[in-house]
Formats: sequence, structure tokens, C-alpha cells
Amino acid sequence: MTVEEVRDPDERSRIAREILAGLPEWFGLEAANEAYVRDVATLPTWTVRGEGFLSLKRHGERAAEVYVMGVRRDRHRRGIGSALLDAAEEWAVANGITMLHVKTLGPSRPSRGYDSTRRFYEARGFVPLEETIAFWGEDNPALILAKPLRSGLTVLPLLGWPEVSEGDDLAELVAASAELEDDDVVVLAQKVVSKAEGRVARLDDLEPSERARELAGDEDPRRIEAILQESVRIVRSRPPLLIAETRQGFICASAGVDSSNAPEAGMIVLLPLDPDGSAAGVRERLLALTGRTVGVVVTDSFGRPWRAGTTDVALGVAGIRPLLDLAGRRDRAGYELRHTQIAVADEIAGAAELVMGKLDGVPGAVLRGLDLAGEGTAQELVISPERDLFR
Repeated sequence: MTVEEVRDPDERSRIAREILAGLPEWFGLEAANEAYVRDVATLPTWTVRGEGFLSLKRHGERAAEVYVMGVRRDRHRRGIGSALLDAAEEWAVANGITMLHVKTLGPSRPSRGYDSTRRFYEARGFVPLEETIAFWGEDNPALILAKPLRSGLTVLPLLGWPEVSEGDDLAELVAASAELEDDDVVVLAQKVVSKAEGRVARLDDLEPSERARELAGDEDPRRIEAILQESVRIVRSRPPLLIAETRQGFICASAGVDSSNAPEAGMIVLLPLDPDGSAAGVRERLLALTGRTVGVVVTDSFGRPWRAGTTDVALGVAGIRPLLDLAGRRDRAGYELRHTQIAVADEIAGAAELVMGKLDGVPGAVLRGLDLAGEGTAQELVISPERDLFR
């Protein structure tokens, strides 16, 4: 998709007049449209083949407003609005602007069209600040949304999800809560992936073995039985704490068996059987739904040797390079790196966890601004047995 800056003032006005005339639900006031058409001639403006346009209005040195944006009705949900906003934000950052804002119809005035407009801006990182009648009067309350602009990485939480159940389409939920762009990385918490795949169990359905009872200590032996069933070996035990190697090859506490954020009391959540396959399936489905080529990472919280606390790591990966191998490259002093590998998929997981949290019910995030497209799986992050000092 090619976005072009419109240089000619008359062409800016022509495009604006044509597109606004076809959007009466949003731009139904002739006098207001004429004001837009007149003002756009003097403003930085971008278009996608005349199918949509966006104009920015600068306010001082550091702030600018999305003054007007319109996309032809038959071209909605094709990514045109996102592409225009990308171009406008790139221009704004290059010109020293650090804050972008936009005004749209406030939620106190019901409107399906403007409901979708607000969702679009919020998915793009705009935060609602205030609803006011100061601009357009009592009949048309204005909602002001703002977004700080910065170059580099952006991490956007996926908000507004219902409780996920077996069979739910995670890609549909992602697409409904985020306006994706090519090369985004979609991060999903393991819990929602497991729930969608039916990887949950009821403790009442588990009969603890003798070994489970021995290892349980003061813990529920049924939960220990679930851990044993999910493990290929117990690496260390200090009842009731178990460090296990899972069938997927991960070494972690409790084989990933967890009661937090389970569907209901008395239930546990298990790791996906094939997290890389889960990530690949969501990625393929997102391409079909949105036309966007993205990476997908499935994450969970792990502890680490020598370090207190947990951090999120990648269990499943699709569409990105999980490891950045710097062997053979030279640093700024000329030293040749020999063994340095960066676990970028784990770093993505940790960054996403900052906006997901453990108690907020945020199921995932979208990371934007990375250049990691490629192939690989999270199994590349599992250290080989011959290099594992803890075996």
C-alpha cells in the first residue's frame, strides 16, 4: 500500500471534497465539510490513491492534531486508515512533534459509526482525555484523545476481551481489539491459548498416585498428579515445590501447571501441547482475517537460576527470529563476538508482560517497531542437553 503526501493545495481540497461527500454518517454538515476542504489546502496531507486522506494541523512546536481523516466507505477495514496515520506520525516525529491528538464524537452521543472511530484510535494508542461541548455544542459532544509520539518500540495492550473458552478464535479476538500492521508482533499469554485449546483440567477428575502423595507435602496431591502427568522427568523436588521437564522440553516449576486465572475454582491450566503450532495457527488465521503479516509469540512466566522473581519467556514462536546470533560481528571497539546470542523472543515476552500484568486480565499485547521477521521456533531457545549445566 503506497501512501503519498499531497503537495498541491488544489489537489488536497479536491480529494477531501470527494471523500467527505461519500461519508454522510461522519461528515453530514455541508458547512463543516466546506471548512475542512478549505483548511486542508494549507495543511500537510497524505492519501492512498485517492481512496482515503488525512490532514495534520500543527499546534505549536511539540503538538499536532489529526485535523480530518476520511476513507471511502468501500475501502473500510483495508488498513488504509492505519497506513495514513503511520505516515502522519512519521512526519510528526521527524518534525519534532511529541504529542498527537484528535477530536471525534463523544460516547454520550450514541453512534455506531463513531463507536468504530473511537475503537480505531484507541487501538492505535490514543487515550481518551475528556468529553466536552466546547467545540461543537451540546448536540455534538467532542471526545479528545491524545497519543504521545516516540520513535522506537511501542507496546500496546490487547483490551476488552471476554473470558476465553475452548474453541474460541483467538485471531478474531486479536483483530477485534487491535488495528494490526505488517511486522507487528502479537504476544498472547499461555493461559488464553491453553483455554482456547481445552488444556484445562478439574482437580476432582484426578486420582493422585502414590508418588504424587509422597511429593505433595502440604500441597493438594491431585495437583501434584497433574504435574507428574505433564512431565517427562522431575529435575528437582523440595515438597511441595517441583522443578520438572515438560513434554514440550521446557524446564520449569510445576511443569507449567497453574491454578491462577483458571476458568473457575477447582480447575488448573496446562501448557499447550504444541506452543509453536499454536503460534503458527494464530499467525495464519490473522493473515486470513486482516491481510497483515505479523509475528506471534506465546508466553508464560518462568523463574531463572541465580535470579529472584519471574519473567515472561517465549513458549511458542511464529514469523520471527527467536534468537539473534551475533557471533562473528565486531563491537564498536573492534572486538569480535564469538558466542553471543540474544534471546529476542524472550525479550519480547518480557516487554509485553509490562503492559499485561498478572492481575489485570490483559491477555496479550502488540509490539510495534521491531524488525525481526523471519523463521524459527521457541524450541531454539531450549538449551541442548550437552550444554545444560543443571542436568
